[in-house]
Amino acid sequence: KNAALLFLVALAVATSPAWALRCHVCSSTTNCKQPQTCPASSRYCKTMTTVEPLAGNLVKKDCADSCTSDYSQHGQVSSGSGFTQCCQGDLCNEKLSSAAPARTLLSSATLGLALTLGLLILMVPSL
Repeated sequence: KNAALLFLVALAVATSPAWALRCHVCSSTTNCKQPQTCPASSRYCKTMTTVEPLAGNLVKKDCADSCTSDYSQHGQVSSGSGFTQCCQGDLCNEKLSSAAPARTLLSSATLGLALTLGLLILMVPSL
């Protein structure tokens, strides 16, 4: 029984790097997609779109420790202005615009760890 418990603890530790958020990190004039694992401190995926009518819009996607969405585009959009979208969840910055508010999504790593902890709790009373 102790071996099984040690195995589950080792499994939980081994999968902990999967907790790192994954975001698309790229810069382009179109909707670019380039998945990367973010630093452990990153909690958001960020998409910044800069409006450049003559040169074409610039889309920059990145990982961010903190982020504030900015949807304040009223009336005419001047050249060089832009907006920022923030989201939480693996590769949530894949699309350029979303009407839905940012939501925290359960990743497969989170579900896997929850399952491991659940099994651990079930096994402990039987020791």
